[in-house]
Amino acid sequence: MRRLWADLTRTADEFEPRGRPLAAGRTLLALASGCLLALSPDQALFPRTAGVTDGPVCDGIGRLSMWCLAESGGVNLLVCRVIALVVLTLVALGYRPRWTCVPHWYVTYSLSVTMALPDAGEQVIRILTLLLIPICLADDRRWQWRRPARPLPAAWRGRAYAAQLFVRVLGVTIYAEASLSKLAVPAWRDGTAGYYWLVHQHYGSALAVQPPLGTVLHDRIGVSVVTWGALAVELTLALCLFGSGRVRRTGWALAVSMHGAIALLMGFTTFAMTMAGLWAIVCAGAGRPRATEARTGLDSPAAYPKPGTALGERSQDREQPDSGQF
Repeated sequence: MRRLWADLTRTADEFEPRGRPLAAGRTLLALASGCLLALSPDQALFPRTAGVTDGPVCDGIGRLSMWCLAESGGVNLLVCRVIALVVLTLVALGYRPRWTCVPHWYVTYSLSVTMALPDAGEQVIRILTLLLIPICLADDRRWQWRRPARPLPAAWRGRAYAAQLFVRVLGVTIYAEASLSKLAVPAWRDGTAGYYWLVHQHYGSALAVQPPLGTVLHDRIGVSVVTWGALAVELTLALCLFGSGRVRRTGWALAVSMHGAIALLMGFTTFAMTMAGLWAIVCAGAGRPRATEARTGLDSPAAYPKPGTALGERSQDREQPDSGQF
C-alpha cells in the first residue's frame, strides 16, 4: 500500500493533462451534444410520455436546468438551443477551456435532466463534463490545442489527476456492467443475442451493410463470434482502464473500433463519440514526450525547471517512467 500510494503521489505530482488527447476528448463530447441538439427537434427531445406533458421535464433538480428556467420565465426554447449550441461550438473549437468548462457542464446537465427519454450517452457526458472542471479550471490557454506556456500549479495537478482517476473508474463501471450484466440473459450466454440485435426492426443494422452481414448472421459460428466477441471486448476495455498509459492508448484504439462498428451497424453515433471522448480523456497525460518536445519543457511537469534548478539538471527527471496505474 505504501508503494502504491507513493506511485500515485509521484504520478499526480508529474501529471500534465493539457495535450491533444484532452483537447480531442472535450471536442468529441461537445460534438456529441451539439449533433443531438442541432439535428433533433423539440418533439424528439421532449416528447409526450405517460404522465408528462409536452416540453422539458421540470421536476426536482430539473428545475435548475436552462430549459426549465427559460420556460418559467416565458423565454422561447429556441433561445436555449441557440445559447447551448454557441457554448458547445466554443468548446469544440477549444476556446478558453478555463471559462467554457463550467458552461459546458451546465448545458449537458440541463439537457440530460430535462429530456423525457435520455439515453446513456447524455448521462455519461454530464458526468464527464463535471469531472473535466477540475482539469480545465487551471488551464489559462486561449486555445486548448496550443502547448502550455507554464506548468500547472502543484495543487491543480493533483486535482486534475484525481478527476482523471474518477473518469477511469466511470469507464470501468460502464464496460464491466455492460459485459457482466449480459451474462444473466440466456440469449447472450448461448451466443445468439447478436443475431436478434442486428436484425432488430429499430436497432438493427443499416440496409447498406445488411447483405454482407447476412452471411455472418446465417452461420451459427459467426453469430457466436459476434455475440461473445462483444462481451470479451467490453471486458477487455474495462481491464485496459486499469493499465499504464500504453495500455490505455491501445484500449482507446480498440474502443474506437468497437464503437465505430456499433455506430455503423446500429446507428448509436453520438454514444460512439461520447465513449471515444471518454477514452481520449483517460489517455491525457499518458504519453511520453518526444525528444524535441522534451527540450522545449512544455509537455511534462517533470520537464519544467523547478525553482533554483539548473536546466542541465532536468534530464534525470525526464527519464522517470510513467506509472499511469492505480
